[in-house]
Amino acid sequence: MKEELTQAEVIQQLISDMGNSFQSPSGLRTLKHLSLFCLEKQSTFDEESNLKTAFNEGARSVILEIRRLLEFDLSKLERKDNYEQNRIS
Repeated sequence: MKEELTQAEVIQQLISDMGNSFQSPSGLRTLKHLSLFCLEKQSTFDEESNLKTAFNEGARSVILEIRRLLEFDLSKLERKDNYEQNRIS
């Protein structure tokens, strides 16, 4: 019978999976593409459309979440809710 993982273990696995996915040469190329596609370092504001601005912000939040997970210090994962406390809102 398989035991269910704790929230901390699930988070550790996710962070490990992100590292495995994006730290290889092909993963780094993919991350570079996502950075451009998701407007990581560009303005997301569209003066003509609030909806386009919101869409751009949604895309940008994806790359920011990936970066946050790649940079997350697992030693800070002392409590199971520490991950949620460190989320970018």
